[in-house]
Amino acid sequence: MIYQPTLLPLMENSEQIYTEIIYDKRFTKMNDITRDEEHIHDFFEIYLNLGGDVSFLVEDHVYPIHRGDIIVTAPNEIHRCLYHSDCLHEHFCIWIRSLPFATDPLRAQFAKNKLLVLPDEEKERIIEACFAFYKSQSEESPRPFATVKSFFEILDILCADRYDTIEAQSLPSDFSEIIEYISEHYTEPTCNVSHICNTFYLSKSTICRRFRQYFQTTPSDYIEAKRFSEAKNLLGAGQSVQSACLNSGFSDCSYFIMRFRKRFGITPYQYQKDFL
Repeated sequence: MIYQPTLLPLMENSEQIYTEIIYDKRFTKMNDITRDEEHIHDFFEIYLNLGGDVSFLVEDHVYPIHRGDIIVTAPNEIHRCLYHSDCLHEHFCIWIRSLPFATDPLRAQFAKNKLLVLPDEEKERIIEACFAFYKSQSEESPRPFATVKSFFEILDILCADRYDTIEAQSLPSDFSEIIEYISEHYTEPTCNVSHICNTFYLSKSTICRRFRQYFQTTPSDYIEAKRFSEAKNLLGAGQSVQSACLNSGFSDCSYFIMRFRKRFGITPYQYQKDFL
């Protein structure tokens, strides 16, 4: 089941910065059907790994991660955590709407860099800052200055260029060709599993097995996620619901509205109204 964050103002009576933080530590099985599938948000997500045999999928790339490593995803980027064994998975997630500055530091800094590997001392510093931010948000008695201090300490660490950027894991060339083909053609209604099978002369079972192996999803779900990502961008740019539907690869507007509502809890029209 996909967790839907509810972002709140950083401080009471403040409508400038909306954010939410969660801390999660639990034993997770690879075949657990309650795990999040690939998903998208309307805001930035900062994932901080504290433990677990996992990697992270962002759009078409898989990144290896270890304790203290950080994944930053931008609004409407497809992402999910990939589990490689039954393991204790511990992490923080912070969601942030675009910051009210002339230049959004998150968008500028992380347009291309998704995986951040900090020096050991900075890893411990940001972990401590996340625990402080989480604690200040969780307490019954508000501590606004402690909240703001820890929040901006996290941003300072992220935007200080004191990290290494790590390339995504290499995928087999034949699977990379399939992913590249989908990225180029997913806005075409004919881009479906059968079409991909015919294009690459592979059986449906082989295609599905490859997606399960490398992305832990189905090709149909992956294509649909990319279409929803594009549809939300188009709706945010002011296109009508019908235009966003057709231009993102859906051929049936009623089906698009039904699936959109099931996935995001609101209709495309309501989403656009709230966004604009």
